Amino acid sequence: MDIAGLVVSGLSALGSLIQAFYTARAEHKNVSKSTLRKAKKRAEQPLKIGTKQVESVIDDVLLQTLLAQIEQHNQQLIAVLQNKTLDDVQQGIQVEKARAQVCKVLKQIKQFNNNQLPTKRLQALWQSHRCE
Repeated sequence: MDIAGLVVSGLSALGSLIQAFYTARAEHKNVSKSTLRKAKKRAEQPLKIGTKQVESVIDDVLLQTLLAQIEQHNQQLIAVLQNKTLDDVQQGIQVEKARAQVCKVLKQIKQFNNNQLPTKRLQALWQSHRCE
Protein backbone atom coordinates (compact mmCIF):
# COMPACT_ATOMS: atom_id res chain seq x y z
CA MET A 1 0.00 0.00 0.00
CA ASP A 2 1.31 3.45 -0.89
CA ILE A 3 0.77 5.13 2.46
CA ALA A 4 2.78 8.25 1.61
CA GLY A 5 0.76 8.69 -1.60
CA LEU A 6 -2.48 8.41 0.35
CA VAL A 7 -1.24 10.95 2.92
CA VAL A 8 -0.43 13.47 0.19
CA SER A 9 -3.68 12.84 -1.71
CA GLY A 10 -5.69 13.00 1.52
CA LEU A 11 -4.10 16.34 2.42
CA SER A 12 -4.78 17.58 -1.08
CA ALA A 13 -8.43 16.48 -0.91
CA LEU A 14 -8.86 18.11 2.48
CA GLY A 15 -7.36 21.30 1.09
CA SER A 16 -9.78 21.19 -1.85
CA LEU A 17 -12.76 20.83 0.51
CA ILE A 18 -11.60 23.79 2.56
CA GLN A 19 -11.21 25.96 -0.53
CA ALA A 20 -14.57 24.78 -1.89
CA PHE A 21 -16.25 25.85 1.36
CA TYR A 22 -14.82 29.37 1.20
CA THR A 23 -15.64 29.73 -2.49
CA ALA A 24 -19.22 28.54 -1.97
CA ARG A 25 -19.67 30.77 1.07
CA ALA A 26 -18.50 33.83 -0.88
CA GLU A 27 -21.16 33.04 -3.49
CA HIS A 28 -23.81 32.31 -0.82
CA LYS A 29 -24.09 28.69 -1.96
CA ASN A 30 -23.45 25.23 -0.58
CA VAL A 31 -20.54 23.07 -1.65
CA SER A 32 -21.81 20.97 -4.53
CA LYS A 33 -22.32 17.22 -4.27
CA SER A 34 -20.01 16.86 -7.26
CA THR A 35 -17.18 18.64 -5.41
CA LEU A 36 -17.70 16.42 -2.36
CA ARG A 37 -17.61 13.27 -4.52
CA LYS A 38 -14.45 14.41 -6.30
CA ALA A 39 -12.69 15.15 -3.01
CA LYS A 40 -13.63 11.76 -1.61
CA LYS A 41 -12.38 10.02 -4.75
CA ARG A 42 -9.19 12.08 -4.74
CA ALA A 43 -8.43 11.07 -1.15
CA GLU A 44 -8.80 7.38 -2.06
CA GLN A 45 -6.31 7.51 -4.96
CA PRO A 46 -2.65 7.66 -3.86
CA LEU A 47 -0.60 10.32 -5.58
CA LYS A 48 2.65 9.25 -7.17
CA ILE A 49 4.48 12.55 -7.60
CA GLY A 50 6.69 13.45 -4.65
CA THR A 51 5.62 10.60 -2.41
CA LYS A 52 9.08 9.01 -2.40
CA GLN A 53 10.44 12.14 -0.70
CA VAL A 54 7.73 11.99 1.95
CA GLU A 55 8.27 8.26 2.39
CA SER A 56 12.01 8.76 2.82
CA VAL A 57 11.68 11.22 5.71
CA ILE A 58 8.77 9.73 7.67
CA ASP A 59 8.54 6.13 8.82
CA ASP A 60 5.57 3.93 7.99
CA VAL A 61 4.15 3.93 11.52
CA LEU A 62 3.90 7.73 11.62
CA LEU A 63 2.61 7.82 8.03
CA GLN A 64 -0.13 5.37 9.01
CA THR A 65 -1.07 7.56 11.98
CA LEU A 66 -1.14 10.68 9.82
CA LEU A 67 -3.23 8.88 7.21
CA ALA A 68 -5.80 7.81 9.82
CA GLN A 69 -6.08 11.40 11.08
CA ILE A 70 -6.44 12.82 7.57
CA GLU A 71 -9.06 10.23 6.59
CA GLN A 72 -11.04 11.04 9.73
CA HIS A 73 -10.95 14.78 9.02
CA ASN A 74 -11.94 14.24 5.37
CA GLN A 75 -14.94 12.15 6.40
CA GLN A 76 -15.97 14.61 9.11
CA LEU A 77 -15.66 17.61 6.82
CA ILE A 78 -17.68 15.95 4.06
CA ALA A 79 -20.40 15.11 6.61
CA VAL A 80 -20.40 18.71 7.88
CA LEU A 81 -20.61 20.15 4.37
CA GLN A 82 -23.49 17.79 3.52
CA ASN A 83 -25.39 18.68 6.69
CA LYS A 84 -28.00 21.24 5.63
CA THR A 85 -29.00 21.96 9.25
CA LEU A 86 -25.65 23.61 10.05
CA ASP A 87 -25.24 27.30 9.31
CA ASP A 88 -22.14 28.95 7.82
CA VAL A 89 -20.70 29.71 11.25
CA GLN A 90 -21.00 26.12 12.44
CA GLN A 91 -19.55 24.81 9.18
CA GLY A 92 -16.79 27.43 9.33
CA ILE A 93 -15.69 26.19 12.75
CA GLN A 94 -15.29 22.66 11.37
CA VAL A 95 -13.51 23.93 8.26
CA GLU A 96 -11.00 25.77 10.48
CA LYS A 97 -10.41 22.56 12.44
CA ALA A 98 -9.67 20.80 9.15
CA ARG A 99 -7.34 23.62 8.09
CA ALA A 100 -5.49 23.29 11.41
CA GLN A 101 -5.13 19.55 10.75
CA VAL A 102 -3.61 20.22 7.33
CA CYS A 103 -1.08 22.54 8.94
CA LYS A 104 -0.36 20.06 11.74
CA VAL A 105 0.48 17.29 9.30
CA LEU A 106 2.57 19.62 7.15
CA LYS A 107 4.49 20.76 10.25
CA GLN A 108 5.22 17.14 11.13
CA ILE A 109 6.53 16.49 7.64
CA LYS A 110 8.73 19.60 7.87
CA GLN A 111 9.99 18.51 11.28
CA PHE A 112 11.37 15.28 9.82
CA ASN A 113 12.81 16.95 6.71
CA ASN A 114 15.15 19.70 7.92
CA ASN A 115 12.27 22.17 8.25
CA GLN A 116 11.36 21.92 4.56
CA LEU A 117 8.42 20.45 2.69
CA PRO A 118 9.69 17.98 0.08
CA THR A 119 7.24 18.71 -2.76
CA LYS A 120 5.74 21.71 -4.53
CA ARG A 121 2.23 20.41 -3.82
CA LEU A 122 2.90 20.36 -0.06
CA GLN A 123 4.55 23.79 -0.23
CA ALA A 124 1.46 25.15 -2.01
CA LEU A 125 -0.81 23.65 0.66
CA TRP A 126 1.34 25.30 3.35
CA GLN A 127 0.95 28.69 1.73
CA SER A 128 -2.71 28.44 0.80
CA HIS A 129 -3.70 27.38 4.33
CA ARG A 130 -1.62 30.06 6.02
CA CYS A 131 0.37 27.56 8.06
CA GLU A 132 2.93 28.90 10.50
